Amino acid sequence: MKRSLLIAGLTTLTFQAYAAPAFLNEVDAHFAAWDRDHDKVLSKAEIDHGVASPKFKGPAAAAIASLRRAVHTKEYKLPPLTQEGIHKLVPKPKDRKDVPDLEEMFEAALKKIANGNPPLVGAIPPNLEDLQQGKLGDCFCLAPLGAMLASRPVEVAKMFGRTGDGGVTVTLGGGRVLTVQPPTDGERALMATTDNSGLWANCYEKAVGQMKMKKDNPEHTTELNVVTRGGSAGTMLSILTGHEIERASCAPFRDKKTTEETKQKLLEEIRRQMTTTQAAGRLICGGTASGKTAQGHKPPGIHGPHAYAVLHYDAKSDVVTLWDPHGDEYKPAEEPAGIKNGYVRSQGRMQVPLTELVQWFGGFSFETTQPLKDKDGSPPPKETTL
Repeated sequence: MKRSLLIAGLTTLTFQAYAAPAFLNEVDAHFAAWDRDHDKVLSKAEIDHGVASPKFKGPAAAAIASLRRAVHTKEYKLPPLTQEGIHKLVPKPKDRKDVPDLEEMFEAALKKIANGNPPLVGAIPPNLEDLQQGKLGDCFCLAPLGAMLASRPVEVAKMFGRTGDGGVTVTLGGGRVLTVQPPTDGERALMATTDNSGLWANCYEKAVGQMKMKKDNPEHTTELNVVTRGGSAGTMLSILTGHEIERASCAPFRDKKTTEETKQKLLEEIRRQMTTTQAAGRLICGGTASGKTAQGHKPPGIHGPHAYAVLHYDAKSDVVTLWDPHGDEYKPAEEPAGIKNGYVRSQGRMQVPLTELVQWFGGFSFETTQPLKDKDGSPPPKETTL
């Protein structure tokens, strides 16, 4: 990210100023407060509430955020999270991949929140180069946001405002306004990074979580818990813009029954949709299911399931520029770059020939000019469609 190296030095100095206690010291100091039902075991819901509570700041917030990462990762095998059980997880055994490195997670979380209390929008306005997905599975809402940042950044900046009591308003397509509280330290440790350009992306994530919450669902304890469960990037694109979308599936390109003639017709239709949507200044996003081709090959460096923004389509070269919300770097281990060895990725951007992309992509969503249908003209609050 453009300013990462400059900010890294400042962040390191601030981080050192914490003189942070060890992870286990924080657990011992705050376990009783996190254990809401006092049964001496931390549940997922209790950990989620701890992350969402503004009461826990700095090292305490970093510790509870680390526990949240651990309990929400399926690959880890965890004992009941009593104080003794947590102590047994630290330090992480070097030969155990199914045990989280809680100390490393703690240090990463603490560094992320070490810059104190950032503004809603900093001196540098919201931009794509600053946005990077955090530790939540919410690429479905960040990919459409990335598409809008790339072509209509002024619209993103206008989405955010302040209420008189310290809350934040987030205005989505069609004039739908949601009010959220600024992210806590624990939430910031897990949410998207914006290179210190402000809390705008985190407030957007919380707004999406709030929109999807079902008050009668015991699993929907916090906005983060809901947004982590994922959703449809295409549906989120329509809610973000307030416009209906058209979808184009790439599944036929992996179906052995699809004739070459049919594939070529589908390709031409996708090219037409890419060209006309882009020319009109409208947005495109999409995603992978497994990220595998019909032969079961997944290009190295490709995630699946995962959502991507389409930043540009070059009709002359027939190449699509994608943006991965992880905003990371990737260099193929072998040459040439392509479907076999993977694609060069810088700050999340990568260029892929359309004829290769359709072989492993799930499909595309194209913004239209049609308003999203609802009786009052605002996006329909249907959590199940997200």
